[in-house]
Amino acid sequence: MYQIKYVVVDSCFEPGYRVEMAAGIPVWMFLVFKTPTAVFIEGRLTECEKNTCILYPPMTPIVYEARGESYHHEEWIHFLSDDKKLKEPYIPLLRPIKLINPDSVREIMRLLAYENIANYSERENSMEALMNLLIYKLHDSSVNMGTAHMDSRLIRLRSEIYLHPEKDWTVQRMAKMVYLSESRLHTMYKETFHITCMNDVIMSRIQYAKNMLECTDKPVSDIALMCGYHGNEHFCRQFKEKTGLTPGHYREKYSILKV
Repeated sequence: MYQIKYVVVDSCFEPGYRVEMAAGIPVWMFLVFKTPTAVFIEGRLTECEKNTCILYPPMTPIVYEARGESYHHEEWIHFLSDDKKLKEPYIPLLRPIKLINPDSVREIMRLLAYENIANYSERENSMEALMNLLIYKLHDSSVNMGTAHMDSRLIRLRSEIYLHPEKDWTVQRMAKMVYLSESRLHTMYKETFHITCMNDVIMSRIQYAKNMLECTDKPVSDIALMCGYHGNEHFCRQFKEKTGLTPGHYREKYSILKV
């Protein structure tokens, strides 16, 4: 169980900001640095990039200072917990971890900050679920350090592709979204996700089409338009190439609406 004591998001401090709590605090502290920061752990100095987090157990020294001339940004949660996941090796303690997807972690923290002051009947259950999700994200980041340096622009682009397969996606449009040249986008996207950006667009459309065929009785022509295809023939041909079935045969085989 988790008991949230305090949540702070979007905090901003003057250059040269320093925190020194040599005796620690009597609660857990999950701390996210949104700007470069120097952290002192067991007498050793570690330089942390932006979007690095640290989980401090209760009563452990907390010492860090801002780096650079710009303002220092950070977010944190103070909490109590008896969760058995909060231990090595599942969760690194007192060790900087580069977040794989910092945007998702920030969103969880914002939701926690809101729920912490809300008065809903399921408030405690909502916060418990959010804290578990946060711990899972921390675990994933710790065991996938190779992908932790993934460009966040590409993560946002891929999310947008899968959220909106109906958009008129082109390499030119995607390159502009992430401020890269078309050739550089192609290279980085393939290295990051092991698929080209345009093939990923196709997979996002096929995935959405499969869901619509399974869960609705909409005409195939309507589904084609909803998936970003301007012609039913092109949709049907591409769908069969990727699944081995025509849209009609796929629906016959997998529809959950069948009696």
